[in-house]
Amino acid sequence: MGVVHRRMSDPDRPTWDYATVAVKEYTSGGATPGSTRRILLGQDEGVEDFIVRYFTIPAGGHSALESHPHQHGVVIVHGQGHVLLGEEWSEIGAGDAVFIGSNEVHQLRALGDQPLGFICVISSRAKRPAAVLDDHATSELVATT
Repeated sequence: MGVVHRRMSDPDRPTWDYATVAVKEYTSGGATPGSTRRILLGQDEGVEDFIVRYFTIPAGGHSALESHPHQHGVVIVHGQGHVLLGEEWSEIGAGDAVFIGSNEVHQLRALGDQPLGFICVISSRAKRPAAVLDDHATSELVATT
């Protein structure tokens, strides 16, 4: 049977909240403190083939710098930022869709004074990501933040 998680409306908040979805701190891999993750659709809802997650990255913050065998489909739902795909940074904003390929080094970064929010879809068979300890990529992030 299907499930609906209804987003709670609050015009004064730039992020999305749900009464029926737990908010978890997302700090793995060096993500900026205050980053959050919500599993909107997954095993608890009976989903077998994919997982739909909603992440928020605080203003000026970033996600983990990571790489892993599974692909991602990402849709930016609010805020502005940059995404690192391999060795190239691209601007992103609300409505943009991003494909992250298998084993591609990636990171998302919030720009401006608003958090960056995005939906991320992965396979339910995805393994935990491996943090990337590449000094070049890390120095690029620090140099462009």
